[in-house]
Amino acid sequence: MSKQENKTIIHSHATTWHDGAVAMLLSNGQIVDLAAERVGDRFKHSWNSRLAYDHLKNYFDASDVVFGSPDDHFVNQSNGLEDDNHHLYHAASAFYASTFKDAAVVIVDGQGPDFGKRASTSLWKGSNDSLSLIEAPYLADGIFAPQSIGHFYTAIGALSGMQELHEEGKTIGLAPYGEPSKYLEFFKKFAYSNPDGSYYIDPNFILAIFGNTFGPTQFGWQPQPPEIQEIWDEFMQLRGHSLKKKSEDVSKDDMDTAYAGQDILEEIMLGLTRRAKLLTGSDHLCLAGGVALNSVVNGKILKSGIFEDIYVFPASGDDGQAIGKLMVDIKNRGLDVDTQMDTAYLGPVYSKEKVLEALSRNEDQIVAIPFAEVNLYREVAKRIAGGEVIGWYNGGSEIGPRALGHRSILADPRDPNMRDYINFEVKHREWYRPFAPVILEQLASEYFDLNVPSPFMLIVADVLTDKQDIIPAVTHIDGTARIQTIREDQDERYYNVVEAFYKRTGVPVLLNTSFNGAGEPIVETPDDAIRSFLSMNLDALVIDDFLILKKEKLPNNTMVNIVIDETTADRPKNRQLYILEIRSGKHLLSFAGKLTGKEESFSFVGKQKGNDGPLGFTPFGQLRGVLPRELLDGPIPFDTLSETVQQDLRKWFGVMVGAYADKNFERLYAMFPDMLE
Repeated sequence: MSKQENKTIIHSHATTWHDGAVAMLLSNGQIVDLAAERVGDRFKHSWNSRLAYDHLKNYFDASDVVFGSPDDHFVNQSNGLEDDNHHLYHAASAFYASTFKDAAVVIVDGQGPDFGKRASTSLWKGSNDSLSLIEAPYLADGIFAPQSIGHFYTAIGALSGMQELHEEGKTIGLAPYGEPSKYLEFFKKFAYSNPDGSYYIDPNFILAIFGNTFGPTQFGWQPQPPEIQEIWDEFMQLRGHSLKKKSEDVSKDDMDTAYAGQDILEEIMLGLTRRAKLLTGSDHLCLAGGVALNSVVNGKILKSGIFEDIYVFPASGDDGQAIGKLMVDIKNRGLDVDTQMDTAYLGPVYSKEKVLEALSRNEDQIVAIPFAEVNLYREVAKRIAGGEVIGWYNGGSEIGPRALGHRSILADPRDPNMRDYINFEVKHREWYRPFAPVILEQLASEYFDLNVPSPFMLIVADVLTDKQDIIPAVTHIDGTARIQTIREDQDERYYNVVEAFYKRTGVPVLLNTSFNGAGEPIVETPDDAIRSFLSMNLDALVIDDFLILKKEKLPNNTMVNIVIDETTADRPKNRQLYILEIRSGKHLLSFAGKLTGKEESFSFVGKQKGNDGPLGFTPFGQLRGVLPRELLDGPIPFDTLSETVQQDLRKWFGVMVGAYADKNFERLYAMFPDMLE
């Protein structure tokens, strides 16, 4: 097939009632992707792809992207869902985004429409630009797939105390606190792997659990027949007490239940991958579908050595459907587009103008300090090493559920109390949930049992024993971590801030978690970032080249006064020196100079006092200004000085910033925010 000229193409997710998204191919070959939950009403797992479509329509200039053209294939889900190709789109997203020319592709999720039924597992063979279906077990008629691996794990979550759908990530985090128990033996009666790698899940088990938990509350299910209800009754008798209520903490039974479900899931998934190897003969594996977000399973598959290498698509959930559909279209048209992905930064990039507008809208609550890039990395590393928790916003957002350095919260992994602090005081979530490390890729094997890149934070590996006490905030209870590796060519700014922390502390790791409050999706726009920053217990926020501080957390006021230099008190008056002191909280900046002028005011000519000022050097040149003589009587609040005097003081700061940017003199603005013009 001859290659065709690229054009703008738009596709949307429309095969399920959750995790809507829109993906676009621009005429320059760039792919842009946006999840519906990130914009509009910002409801987690929003099904409504229209929200993402309208946001992108407003974002792009009509002259660049023609919405409503023949290549705009947006589907309005309000008119009904598409009823085919769900697993094909998952398979396409994983294989075409990988670097593999030949691979087995395993898709495992809750369910989706494909092959005229409801599919929940499918095995494919990927070769060059084509995908061939190998098998799709347990295709279901009707609207529910009761032998779904994804539904099995959701059911385990319900029995472990999860109160809502889409909380499988919590179950993964809880499982390591459990141990082998009566629940493992009970569940193995209903779900297991066969010797040939196929698996069995008793449909009545799924119906029994859903029928007494999410079925009635989420889907309006009626009571189950007696033969199914018996399974529920048997479990409840085994447990001996009711399921966890929302207001209660998890119990040992919850932990052991989660452990059992995770153990069985790993057994089934390892069997499936062995089967995929046998049926395809490939040396490489691609994974997608919601179950592929279980990074513990992915780590076990990688470590098993069944395949030489694996690729897990970053948006493996249904928010990856749109980009999978787009990739199918790209390959069918023979377009000259590189679909390989080793970064997930496909969201729209907001202009500096948009950032400045967002800062301006919030100027009554924040102070935004512009930094040169090299100095910004040092300042952020210094703050993190000092115990601060920083919001980090940069460029286009990540696709998928993981924050990978563009919409992140960063903190010090060395602090053993940091995990609890962020869980309780920043994100207001469950105590047992772990945080992930980001590490410079070239040093990953020095801290983790990992010898391949993990750019999407979708592989869990052991933290090396001698490093667990060095990075306790990102080491889970079982000695593992969900790792993100970063290279400079993937994201220079993110790499540089990790490297700056490494240079300061000797540890090439930061704690990285998603930038969102409890119950909210990850922030998308600069306004979202500022809004979340103000509502969360964060110490600072970085948006592009701005360090942003909360005015309410700044020192009460900057104070200014003039005192005589005691070392010159015995000199004749015309040779005495005076010191202009500017104090903000614990920070003091001093200038020595001479006073001349009228009774009510005087001219001040001087330079920074001493050779060990706030940043360890003395600027050259002189500072000139007319100051009120009342400064001799004691400290005066900066904001009570005349506008002329305030501007003179600010100009001095500006001169120093301009002259000494290479020495990170911008830090003075963080110390003395009133000096920001």
